[in-house]
Order: sequence, then C-alpha cells, then structure tokens
Amino acid sequence: MQGLKILQKTAELHEARWWEAEPGNKVHCYLCPRHCHIGEGQAGFCYIRANEGGKLYSLGYAHPAAMQIDPIEKKPLNHFLPGTRVFSMGTAGCNMGCFFCQNWDISKSRADQVGSSYVPPEDVVLLAIRNHCDSIAFTYNEPTIWGEYVIDICHAAKEAGLNTVMVSNGYITYDAFHDIYDHIDAANIDLKAFTEKFYGKITLTHLQPVLDALLWLKNETNVWFEITNLMIPTLNDAAEETRELCDWILQNLGPAVPLHFTAFHPDFKLQDKPRTPPETLHAARRIALQAGLRYVYEGNIYSDGAHTSCPHCNTLLVKRSWHDVQLNRLQDGHCPKCGARIPGRWANPHGKTPQKLYQHAQATARSKYSHLNL
Repeated sequence: MQGLKILQKTAELHEARWWEAEPGNKVHCYLCPRHCHIGEGQAGFCYIRANEGGKLYSLGYAHPAAMQIDPIEKKPLNHFLPGTRVFSMGTAGCNMGCFFCQNWDISKSRADQVGSSYVPPEDVVLLAIRNHCDSIAFTYNEPTIWGEYVIDICHAAKEAGLNTVMVSNGYITYDAFHDIYDHIDAANIDLKAFTEKFYGKITLTHLQPVLDALLWLKNETNVWFEITNLMIPTLNDAAEETRELCDWILQNLGPAVPLHFTAFHPDFKLQDKPRTPPETLHAARRIALQAGLRYVYEGNIYSDGAHTSCPHCNTLLVKRSWHDVQLNRLQDGHCPKCGARIPGRWANPHGKTPQKLYQHAQATARSKYSHLNL
C-alpha cells in the first residue's frame, strides 16, 4: 500500500488499537460502528487504518494534515474558556461519508494524498504552548479514527496544563469510547440530523450510535460537551424534525447542554443546495427555547443568537460577534445580576503552563517547526 511505504520513510509505523486478527491475514477494526474487516494491504473506510502483514496500523499517528490557531468559539464551544485560543489539528480520512463535508480535501483523502508533517505528541504540546493556546482541539476530520494519537497527545497536554477538545461526529464504539474520552476536557458533537434516512443517505452511517455516544458523555464522563446541528435546506431543516431533536436532548441530556444551529454553505457533493437562510436558524432557535433548552446558539451568521444570556433574569452575559468575544460579564461562572450559576467551564482546570516549559516550547518549536508558520 503506497501510504504505508511513504510513512515508513519518515517514521516507524504505529500499531493501532481496537482491532483483532481474523483468518486469512484479515483484521477486524472495532474502533467505530463500521466494524471494518480489512484485508492485507488494504485500509478501512476511513482510509488511515491499514492492514500490513496481518496487523492494523494507524497511518494518521503523528502525521497531521492540518494545523491552525483558532478561537475556542470556532469549534464551536461557547461555555468552555471563552475568548481563549486553541491549537487545532486534523489528519486525513473520516469514518463518515457526508456529502456536505466542508473539509473534504483532507477527510476524503488517503494518508498519501495530503501534505502532512511528522509531529510527535510532545511536539504538538510545544506548538500549542508556543502559540499561547490554552487547549488543543482534535478537529477538521474525525479524530476518533486517529484515537491512538489523540490519547498520547492528551497525556502530554495534561502534564503541561493544557486542555483537550474533541470535535467529533460521535461515531465511536463503546469499546473505544472511554479509552479516548476519559482524557478529554470538552467536546462538540455533530448531531447532523434526527432521522435515520438522513444519516443513511447523506452520511452513509446510522443515527443511533451518535445518540448512544451523547448518552455516554452525559452519564459516564465529566466531559463538558455541546452539540452542533448543521441545518441544510430541504434535508434536515423541517420544524417537526427540529422539535424532535430538541425534545430528545431535553429528555435525555437535560436543558443545560448548549445547542448550536449552524448555517450550511454549498460544498463537496451538495453544491446544488442553497445556503441556509438566517430565518431558518432563528426559527430553530425559537423551537429549542420553547422546548425548554436554555442555551441555544446560531452559528455561521452574524446574529444576536451568538450571545449567552442568563436564563433566569435574561441579563446579557457574553456578547459575541461571529467567533470574537466582545464582552464577558460572568463572575466566576455566575450571573452578576441574579447570581445564578451558568453551566460550563469558565477557568482552566489544569492551571497555567509553567514558565520554564513555555521557554522550552518557544525555543524547541521555533527550531523544529519554523517551516510551518505557526
């Protein structure tokens, strides 16, 4: 397999987790609900978990295809360290087949089809510290498929006082769920629609495993998580579906889970669909608030729906413009007027990065990764 040969030139291949051998030199990958059965010299649906000699290897390990500094609000996370910077990274491949993917240039590519750099876990942390980031986000493509890399970065990040963030489609098995999410501080899960028809035809997956992952996050972890629903005209923007989605969240996850309705723009295989009108997001937000959800946001448009207000006294708490925080009135996570506690993580739970480590990061990252312009 060409991708394996290329990666062997730059670093040792990293054996994957969450797999078992099968007869005929095949392997069964049980990281995600696809349960790929992979022949020798082949890769799974995600492109980056490959069988070489009857063993499964992670081609994404230490080979990010995209790295960038973002505001945390871009993930989007509105109740997690607002106004801070996050070091965002992703690899090639994905375990969903979304027709509307906005990062299709890497998510629909094999490991040998993207330009990647060799960046071991400890160096990801150095790059994040050098760029004054409070967190590291695993994003752009589906981070579940490079879970081995995620876990090792998390170990290094905690030692440096950094937070870790998953931006995920939620398509993961229970076998792998705790292995990964027990190391994660915050997550945004894409609940792409609320019908099996949409998931089957437009993402080539299923709805129920994503709902299961949300329940595990709520009931079995301390991860702060928020939900995003990208609204695509004629496919998942019906008022009835939005109502059902909001009712499920309220009944199963509670009223305090932030929900982001975001606007679609034509991309990849859905260029025949129009952009989402702002009115669609406004209507969805009204439905969610009427259903009893307390923190409902609008994304990818300029709108008052980006702000955080106290659900008890309606005081404006955090004012945003697109991904910029313009005002933050929260006092230790509480409303300054009525004193109500606003759910979220408003201060870094891991403390600040030690000054000596910051100085080391500046020197090391500058010398090793100056070509990345980060």
